[in-house]
Amino acid sequence: MHQRKPSLIEIPEDMPGSRNLRDQIYGQIKRRILSGRIAPGEHLREKALCEELEVSRTPLREALNRLGNEDLVIFRPHCGYLAAPISAEEARRLQELRRIVESKVAALAAVKASEEDIKLFRAAAEMPEIKAGDDASFVAFCQANARFHLLLAQCVDNHFLEQIVMSSLDQYQRPAYLGIGRVTDHKKPSKCHHDIVDAIEARDPTKAEVVMCGHVIGGSERIIAALIEAGY
Repeated sequence: MHQRKPSLIEIPEDMPGSRNLRDQIYGQIKRRILSGRIAPGEHLREKALCEELEVSRTPLREALNRLGNEDLVIFRPHCGYLAAPISAEEARRLQELRRIVESKVAALAAVKASEEDIKLFRAAAEMPEIKAGDDASFVAFCQANARFHLLLAQCVDNHFLEQIVMSSLDQYQRPAYLGIGRVTDHKKPSKCHHDIVDAIEARDPTKAEVVMCGHVIGGSERIIAALIEAGY
C-alpha cells in the first residue's frame, strides 16, 4: 500500500515514542515550517535542533533532506539548511497547480463519490467561525478547510492526485498561518464548499470543476495580493 506524506492536519503535536524516530523529526520540523513557527527563509541550525529534539545529526539531516524533496527546506552551500521562503510568485505557481489539479479532482468526485462520501463532504463543508484576534480559531478554520479538500481527494482513490492536492494546500496555507491574507469570515468559503458538494451530488462533473476552479482562484488571489502588499 502506498504511504502518502502526511499533511499538516495529520501530523501530531507531540512526538509519541511508538513512532519511528526519523518520522518524529520529520513531522516536528514539517509542522513548524507549515504553521509558521519556523519562519520562511529562517536558518535551520542543526546543532540547536539536535539539542532541542534530543537526536543525533544523522536522522536530523535525513529529515531535512526529506523535507527538501517536498520543497519545504532548501540547502545552500556554506550556509546550510533554510526553511523555504514564500513569495507572491510562488503563490501564483501554486494557484496554477491547484486550479488544474483540484478542479479535476472535483470533477472526478462527481463521478466516483459514493453516497456515504457525499454525506462526509456535506458535513465537512461548513467551516468554523473565525473570531477576530483569535489565532486558535483561525488555525481551526485552516485545518477544517484542509480536511474538506482531503476528503475530496481521498474519494478519487488516486494517491498521486491526493499527494499533490495536500502538499500544495499545505504550501498555500503557509502565508495565512503567518497572518498574511487571512480569511476573516467563514461564510463565503462555506458556501463555496456547499456549492461544490451540490455539483458532486448532482453528478455534474463540469459544474463541480467550474465551481472548484473559482474557489481556488478566489482564495489564491486574496493571498497573492496580501503577499505583494507585505513585500514578498
